[in-house]
Amino acid sequence: YISEPNVMSDEDLIKTVKRCSLIRSLFDIVAEGETYPELAKNAIASRKLHDMMENGSNSHASWRVRMRQYGEKAKLEKQKQYGRQMKSPMRSEREAINQMGELFDEFTGPVDLNNAEITLYLFEGLLGRRKVFARLLTRGAETSVMAPKTRICVTNTPLCPLAAFTMCNVARIKPGYRIFDPFAGSCAILMAASTIEPTIRSVGVEIALDGQINQDDIVLDFTSRNLTVPSAIIRGDSMSGDIRSEARAAVGNEPFDVIVTDPPYGIREKTGFCLDPPLVDLVKCIAKDRKGGNRLLKLGGRLVVFVPNHAGDDISLDMPSGEDLSLAGLEFCQMLEQPLNDSLSRWLVEYICVE
Repeated sequence: YISEPNVMSDEDLIKTVKRCSLIRSLFDIVAEGETYPELAKNAIASRKLHDMMENGSNSHASWRVRMRQYGEKAKLEKQKQYGRQMKSPMRSEREAINQMGELFDEFTGPVDLNNAEITLYLFEGLLGRRKVFARLLTRGAETSVMAPKTRICVTNTPLCPLAAFTMCNVARIKPGYRIFDPFAGSCAILMAASTIEPTIRSVGVEIALDGQINQDDIVLDFTSRNLTVPSAIIRGDSMSGDIRSEARAAVGNEPFDVIVTDPPYGIREKTGFCLDPPLVDLVKCIAKDRKGGNRLLKLGGRLVVFVPNHAGDDISLDMPSGEDLSLAGLEFCQMLEQPLNDSLSRWLVEYICVE
């Protein structure tokens, strides 16, 4: 777990967690104690649950209590691993609830074990903490619904949902944003973007459409999950000026707020589509459109892209030069490494358009 100091409002914190695939849940710590009777007394004294009592704003809300035990407190061997989502024995849960009757007798809403409006948690075994009583505020982004095995459009090398969500969050996607993926594949990144912000307008370009990748299947992946379908899914090479013009036209001939993509490194070079690495080629296209007065990326917009790197290789060879960035009006922000195995990593690289 991570303890978050009060650096932002609850509303902003909840919004942040809802779009984050790397956080499982967000809790408000109600009280701590050495024993469950003490925990109940401390919870009452905190006044954090008075809304669930008589005349409170949630006095009629349904509620339930769940227990999670970790480390040495876990009764089952498989629960001793931190970070795993495990259910604790019902007997332990009932015993703890009975010992906290002083608190629960004050709640006036109905108990609902399946679909409660308010869920409370008892935690044992958290590092450096006593028994903890907490209130669930929200869950992190649910990525399993986008897992490759659930997709209708299946490719050989699908981008995992965790990575897709991370890229979108690094790109700081906001409501109404225009988003462009020039190497869209099965559109995993655009699916994540639509999940985070349903009001976005997105465009994907993929040269392999209808050959190796079926466009109708991509659309079904969106509609079957009630996600906003991309404004356009274009078959073609995004390095073509005509294709980029078609992409802009799909969002009202405006530049994109964000370009976020996971290029097929090694594939385009082998087939002769480009001599430069995909990111370098893309940055040169941004520069060309900027010079021609038809920006692909708006001022203040962000370019977020994965760059793979084998152990011992010079990653700078796959990155745009300072001159390339200057011509494109881009400024380097950050790059973060994700090791994939002993010999291969991929770097998440971020740029911002400053000119």
